[in-house]
Amino acid sequence: MSNVEFINDAYTSDDLRLPMVHFESKEKDICVVFIHGMCQTIIDNYFAIVCGKNFEKENIGFLYEHNRGHSIENDILLKNGNFKRCGCMYEIFEDSVLDIDLAIKQAKKLGYKRIILMGHSYGCNKVIYYCYKKHPEILGIILASAPDMVGLQLFRQKDYYQLINEAKQNIANSEPFKLLSNLVEDYMYMSSQTYHNWYHKNSNLDNLPVMGYSKNWYQFESIDVPILTFSGELETDNYLHLDLLKEKAIKCPSFSSKIIKDANHFYHNKENEISTLICNWIKRCFFE
Repeated sequence: MSNVEFINDAYTSDDLRLPMVHFESKEKDICVVFIHGMCQTIIDNYFAIVCGKNFEKENIGFLYEHNRGHSIENDILLKNGNFKRCGCMYEIFEDSVLDIDLAIKQAKKLGYKRIILMGHSYGCNKVIYYCYKKHPEILGIILASAPDMVGLQLFRQKDYYQLINEAKQNIANSEPFKLLSNLVEDYMYMSSQTYHNWYHKNSNLDNLPVMGYSKNWYQFESIDVPILTFSGELETDNYLHLDLLKEKAIKCPSFSSKIIKDANHFYHNKENEISTLICNWIKRCFFE
């Protein structure tokens, strides 16, 4: 039986309480810290839970953090007992550094010596940015379904220029939290400050430009630890340019990639396959 615990007493440096799920490795050597994607939660990604269970069997720890961008909208408890309105529609990309800082701090508090960062979807962009900004003692990174977030927005959002100008105007009018007039990608409203922060020209989120809308590869090119990246065969074209990622990983000492056959964005029915892929990569790169 898995040794699983929920951690509910960890706070970021700006006082947000972010819960985590921990699958314990008794050896306390390597811990994979998992960063979920856009609007997700710690109960949505079933493949992550399967990974945690399987990692534990291989004496690899797994810590799955709830970040401030979980769900579309949420209220997160502060240390002083108040709440802060957060969620995807209010999230500032650069604040992800504070969330990942907390998860790494918690993993070390639990006794783990070496940390691997793993992101899924939008979480991959956060992991890349964190490594670029902080470059802590990270052993390696895992990118599951890494997206070109800005490229996808420019491709999908036909009223992009209307929304970005509206966001700028609202910010100029001291209304950064005002919601944009139209849905983003047909399913969610977003605050003006978040839309502008994510999608303005030269945004820090623009760090995997596989669709060719920019040349902002500098964050990704700075990674100098082993990388494992994979995507599902059934995903859209944006997620399948793994050869381009290999080409751009100019400082990476070891790059591994795989397209998972018959897999979708959440790896339904492929959970054990990807956890085996990750475990084998960790053993090959860091145990042998």
